[in-house]
Amino acid sequence: MKVLIVEDDVEIQQLVGYFFQKDGYEVQFTGDGLDGLKVLKTFKPELVILDIMLPSLDGKNFTKIVRDLPDQYGDPVIIMLTAKTEIEDVLEGLELGANDYMKKPFDPRELILRAKKLISGDVRESKRYAFAGVVIDDDRHLVTEDGVEVELSKKEYDLLRLLFKNKGIVLSREKILDRVWQTNYYSGDRSVDIYISKVRDKLKSISKNIRTVKGVGYKLEDRKEYSSREK
Repeated sequence: MKVLIVEDDVEIQQLVGYFFQKDGYEVQFTGDGLDGLKVLKTFKPELVILDIMLPSLDGKNFTKIVRDLPDQYGDPVIIMLTAKTEIEDVLEGLELGANDYMKKPFDPRELILRAKKLISGDVRESKRYAFAGVVIDDDRHLVTEDGVEVELSKKEYDLLRLLFKNKGIVLSREKILDRVWQTNYYSGDRSVDIYISKVRDKLKSISKNIRTVKGVGYKLEDRKEYSSREK
């Protein structure tokens, strides 16, 4: 199991790292927010211990970037470390996607126990779907494209979510109407086609990934799939 500790207080950094290493974790350290993002991208840890106040990039913005771009940074458990005076920042961090927090001073053994519960899934359940720079965050009912929020209607959101959850699978118009509109398909009903067009228009980066399967329905596929057909 891998842990990234992003903390500019060297004593806390080394203390927390010692206890995680003693418990069998592979640990990397950094005291800088921007450097932490670089390490996260290459190290790919399951857990990030993150201080709120950091040089270059604070913990809140660190969390927002990670949650908005899971294709690049993965989906690690994030536990924030905070001084008592920073509680408002922590609450904002939790809203942005951090999983838990601990106030300084703290017992590293409690931190490890909390981390184990979160990683095992006892507390954490992912409700985030990502594909080609587009992220659906169900907890916040939010869609972003390369980190920028995109406004979708409820039907557009539900349609996109259905495509993401079934990536690589052809969905018939009948199935889409049943899941999104909760109604039966009848010949001449153009609702699905109209809303597919709306989603393509609003999310240009994946418009070509939403493939029309003639006579059947639609499929969300990787770029390499349609690129190979175009050759």
